[in-house]
Amino acid sequence: MSSALLNSTDIKAQALRLGFVACGLAKAEPVAESFAERYLHWLERGFCAEMDYMRRNVEMRLQPDLLVPGVRTIVCLAMNFMPERQQPAISLYAQGKDYHDVMKQRMQELMQTCGLEGRCFVDTAPVLERYWAWKSGIGTITPSGLIAVPGYGPTVFLGELFLTSEADSYDAPLPGAMPTKSGWQSLCPALTAEGLDARKCVSYQTIEHRGELPESIRLHQTFYGCDRCLRATPQFVEARPTEEPAFQPSEALLEMTPNDWRNLTEAQYRTLFKGSAVKRAKYEGLMRNINRWLKQT
Repeated sequence: MSSALLNSTDIKAQALRLGFVACGLAKAEPVAESFAERYLHWLERGFCAEMDYMRRNVEMRLQPDLLVPGVRTIVCLAMNFMPERQQPAISLYAQGKDYHDVMKQRMQELMQTCGLEGRCFVDTAPVLERYWAWKSGIGTITPSGLIAVPGYGPTVFLGELFLTSEADSYDAPLPGAMPTKSGWQSLCPALTAEGLDARKCVSYQTIEHRGELPESIRLHQTFYGCDRCLRATPQFVEARPTEEPAFQPSEALLEMTPNDWRNLTEAQYRTLFKGSAVKRAKYEGLMRNINRWLKQT
């Protein structure tokens, strides 16, 4: 661990230069007991469905120094993904290139530029990223569990730097950042007073679930992911088009029609979604979704 304090002002300035829209710093401490209890209760209720990785390494999720020994500071970063032009059948976040690759490259550049020591994570490690985004003051947690960044709303990707040095200053959570969920159940059947039930979530079913879709799942505008809770968030009015070219859809994707989707071949799929997060569903899974979507729209 370096004895020199991290320059929080410089880190934030460089983050903005690299295309991040928000950056905050939090002390690397155990997750607050109230938040940890909610997470454990969420697991006990089976709300994570078949996402078994959510049940693994729980201790690491709650104690950051078990994930990165010697961690002292957690830098939270947000990048706007709202595309200017949109393919309505695909969730907004997946219209462009895979955010894991785009974000990680920028985060590694930030670490190199600022001489930071530690590790970077983008949605692939046992990290409670929305908790740390709240803790570092970059956004508020909405009743649907999303992070809303002031001036950009909920259309953001999150990433974290786990650093082994103390910082010269840390950020505080924004006011009103831990809401109740009452009244939101009518917006989406997956939302409950105790959190989101992935078993009823269209995003989970169309992306993570393998096998046939349950008959109870109704696809609305999209067949990959779902933006229903995103668009219902009051802060969605703050969403603005991203300046990041990598998150804009290709012309080929924009031009796809329902008939094109119906006749999509595996070769076309590989070309259309090269370097895209949509490939997580695989060709068979995507065609399963498309067939259900065509029947319901």
